[in-house]
Amino acid sequence: MSNAPVAAAAPLRGTIHSIQMMRAIAAMLVVWFHAQHAFATSVSRPLIAAESHLFSFGAVGVHIFFVISGFIMVYTTREKSYSIGAFYRRRLIRIYPIYWICAALTLAGFALAGTPWDRELTMLVAALFLLPGSAAAIIPPGWTLAFELLFYLCFGVAMLAGLTRGLIALTALFLATIALGVAMPVDNAFIEMLGSPLLLEFVAGAGVAWLLVRGRLPRRGGLLLVALSIGLFAIGIVAGFDRVPRVISWGVPSWLLITGLVMAEQNGLPQWVRRIGFFGDSSYALYLIHWIVVVLAVKAVLSVDGFHPEPAVAAVALGFVTLGIAEWLHRRVERVMLRWLNPQRALVPPRAP
Repeated sequence: MSNAPVAAAAPLRGTIHSIQMMRAIAAMLVVWFHAQHAFATSVSRPLIAAESHLFSFGAVGVHIFFVISGFIMVYTTREKSYSIGAFYRRRLIRIYPIYWICAALTLAGFALAGTPWDRELTMLVAALFLLPGSAAAIIPPGWTLAFELLFYLCFGVAMLAGLTRGLIALTALFLATIALGVAMPVDNAFIEMLGSPLLLEFVAGAGVAWLLVRGRLPRRGGLLLVALSIGLFAIGIVAGFDRVPRVISWGVPSWLLITGLVMAEQNGLPQWVRRIGFFGDSSYALYLIHWIVVVLAVKAVLSVDGFHPEPAVAAVALGFVTLGIAEWLHRRVERVMLRWLNPQRALVPPRAP
């Protein structure tokens, strides 16, 4: 740990800044991965042979997001006043409006780049509603949002049984559907999602939040778990990500990382975590808008004769530019829109006592 000032320890309520920090970092990792890949395949070769492999680690951001999503669902669910209708309304408002805006911007950007949408209308509609098998048609990373919506659908129903029994039932459901998916594979996008081990990352994050809200999450050993997760990530980079299923090589370390950070935050918080966490709220906008920004940036660079920036340098620089765009989009558009659509509830509501 650094010698930076540390906020006094207090029961965790409201915003958990280490979670916000990891939302920002996870989104930026995904941006850098996609940007470096785009420049390395379309503009110039990396100077270092291992560069593309190192940047491909950025895909781990998706797994971190899944764990965080499960955590946030439990942490922000108010058991005593739970309403399944209100839950679904909040989730749909949080997911769709800014997605539709970014989808429209993406379609406009592709037209500007000379590759306008040329698929059938049914595919467009399916993509706009993030239906399984079509969620990536406009914004390629949108496939993860289909998983988010599936988790919300199942979680919302499970919470009718109460937090504890609901999580037990949800975990049992996912384990059963995953087992069935392995035993009887079916060529159907929705059923394939139900059989994906990625669903376990959501319930793993939900389990951490359950321990926290029940007062059973240990206060000691958090930094040890963080160090262990970093070590496992490093082993994956050196040994190869695909030697084992990614739910293990990336999902388990992501769960350890989030668990360790929340455990550590119970004992106080370095101020730099809050500063990075400031960008957590705009992470969704960053995730949505970065694809078309990368596409247009590559298009612009290719139009300049003799300009071949090194992919890593271009990716890092473009990542910060995109962060600025996403921050503006969140503050000026998304935040205003959410307040208008859902004025009775905070963007990230505090946990009920």
